[in-house]
Amino acid sequence: MRFCMKQHERDYFVSRIRNGKYRIQIFKKELEILSPTIEDEYYINKAYMDGMESSLDEGFKTNEEMVSWMVEKNLWSYNEDADLKMYQQKVKDLKIDIYNARNSIKLRERVRSEIRNTEFQVSKLNQKRSAYYNNTCEGIATVEKISEFLKRCTFCKGELYDFEELPVDLVSSKYYSLFLTEQQIRELARNEPWRTIWSLNDTNSVSLFNNGGRELSHDQKNIMVWSKMYDNVQESMDCPQDDIIKDDDMLDGWFLVQGKKRDEERSKSEVDNLNPKVAASQEVYLMANSKEDRRRIDSLNSFESAVIKKQREQVIKSKGSASQLDFPDEKLKAQRMQTEGMRNQFRR
Repeated sequence: MRFCMKQHERDYFVSRIRNGKYRIQIFKKELEILSPTIEDEYYINKAYMDGMESSLDEGFKTNEEMVSWMVEKNLWSYNEDADLKMYQQKVKDLKIDIYNARNSIKLRERVRSEIRNTEFQVSKLNQKRSAYYNNTCEGIATVEKISEFLKRCTFCKGELYDFEELPVDLVSSKYYSLFLTEQQIRELARNEPWRTIWSLNDTNSVSLFNNGGRELSHDQKNIMVWSKMYDNVQESMDCPQDDIIKDDDMLDGWFLVQGKKRDEERSKSEVDNLNPKVAASQEVYLMANSKEDRRRIDSLNSFESAVIKKQREQVIKSKGSASQLDFPDEKLKAQRMQTEGMRNQFRR
């Protein structure tokens, strides 16, 4: 099922984003959290720098060191690291699958269910890996940064709030809970009333945000990024159909497919520039000096070439060694040549 807001919900969230303020109420205390000024940004980032330096001086572990400690204590493993990367890649592969299954509703929804299950695995592993993040240098510095931001940007009845009655961490929790999800932002960015406001912004007849000289808020940045993304989709020579644009999973798959096409074209251009004779060859052998080189060289193969390569690897793995005619593609090629020779002889 696709996520879908009602019109009055879109109207509300767009107006809230444009207003640039996050309003929260805690124990009958009404607070407004604004975006920082450029000067505020400096002090907020300085708080992070100071927090990193002081926590390092006090002997706290960095996030990378904490992960190594977790492995030593059997709280995390490098196999789980590999699983996390595998699941993250699987999500991408599944989104390509759902795009390719765009004409089959039954298959599409089955793939969508698998995407959600795989995303859950990613989330679960990320939570486990970051269980001790708050005790790292980065975690401590992040708390200092958030605290400095709230102390500079939280107002009560038009005055800077002093945090005498409410703890910073409670206000912080309420504030971050108001952030719109990527799914919500995408829904707003591609629909009315935002699309008209966004398009009129180019004519200088409409002001996007009421920030009063302050920086963009979290949601303002995100809706601008996605608005530009949807503009690029509409302007693409391979622009997908509307039902794909409205489906986040399928559009993500379209993005990935387009990215692969660009990579293949770039790689093919690199090979063609090596040597005119090489460009005309059916098979080209390149040496890989690292895993990254191997990945890049693998990406040069077309889909058909990748299938042939995999088949040959399986033959070698099963037999230990192989001659040219042991490979299925070479057998097929020999059979075709033999058939063509018999046809020519018959014609003569």
